[in-house]
Amino acid sequence: MEIIFLGTSCAEPTAQIGFTSFLVDTGQLLVLVDASGNPVQSILAAGHDPLALDLVVLTHYHADHIAGYPALIQTLGCMGRRRALTVVCGQTTGSKAQQLLDVLEMNQSNTGYPIRICDGYEDPDLGILLLDGKHSIPTSMVAIRWANGRLLYTSDTAFSEATAESARGYQTLIHEATFSHSRAGEPGHEGHSSAYQAGLCAAGAGVERLFLCHICWHKYRRKSEIVEEVRSAFQGEIVLPEPYLRYPL
Repeated sequence: MEIIFLGTSCAEPTAQIGFTSFLVDTGQLLVLVDASGNPVQSILAAGHDPLALDLVVLTHYHADHIAGYPALIQTLGCMGRRRALTVVCGQTTGSKAQQLLDVLEMNQSNTGYPIRICDGYEDPDLGILLLDGKHSIPTSMVAIRWANGRLLYTSDTAFSEATAESARGYQTLIHEATFSHSRAGEPGHEGHSSAYQAGLCAAGAGVERLFLCHICWHKYRRKSEIVEEVRSAFQGEIVLPEPYLRYPL
């Protein structure tokens, strides 16, 4: 079981780092969480075959999380996909995702394969459960369990003790760290969390390992400031992931 980040930026990417999304590779299943940028190109850069993709999870319908979804669907069809693709998302996000395909007149007749929308996934080796998040629009946190562990991805979220409670009993937390805590009161930061708040959430949940993502890199004076800020609240393992590196879980 491993995770590969395809990007870790907020809605303002850098020249080198794209929007936040990641792959989960169980060894039997390949899961893409959020479809941003050019998903197929990113999957290829991660060393995986896009046609091996089994599941897509969409957390919410902001463009940096869902705008790549139509391109993903179209390109998989161009590559010859014929087996169904399972898409896990909440009702509102699923409706928006379908509207994107409808606008572009994309359906099974011209993509070549069916899409199955559901609000969760369960088999003996993998479980995916969506939990309500705290953001400016309806959003889902993603709880993933496998034989030897569990992780929670907050997606975009305002700081909340309820989030920490949701992550209690999990070994791994993936939490946004959009801005430095010194900028928490600035306009436009509602619905998001600082690095310090990510640390507070991890500490409150009692997780062992914290991955940081959805980072507006220009809102920090230096890269090390992010980890330093988290460390002031959380004493467990802190990972500032590099895109396309493999992290065992």
